[in-house]
Amino acid sequence: MNDLSVFLKENKRTRENVFYCACDELKDSEGNVIKWEIRPVSTKEEEALREECTDYTEGRYKLNVNKYIGRMIAEAVVYPNLYDAKLQDSYGVKSPEALVKEILDKPGDYSRLAGFVQKLNGFKSLREDIEEAKN
Repeated sequence: MNDLSVFLKENKRTRENVFYCACDELKDSEGNVIKWEIRPVSTKEEEALREECTDYTEGRYKLNVNKYIGRMIAEAVVYPNLYDAKLQDSYGVKSPEALVKEILDKPGDYSRLAGFVQKLNGFKSLREDIEEAKN
């Protein structure tokens, strides 16, 4: 039970990138929906995002949730490359956060991607937390 070797880095499972259908409007030449590649965000990366998205006003810290979720998505999306200038220019935006909102212009698509990214990174929805607390 006290064998710390199980915690050695070489014994830890690597989290892999996954593929996700973010919207059905983008299809390849054969009509297949384009899947987005999403990567897990590390704890260090998430902490930096949280700090970047936290404001200090009126003597209190407050997380700007919309900014945080947008930054988390931008960090997690591998494909399409949201940092590509040509892709940003085609939508008339200058940031990866703005680009993903232009590509996913249906609020439900954006919301589902946000939920998927959060779940991939180990976050639970409020509903899941409530159900877990009931049991």
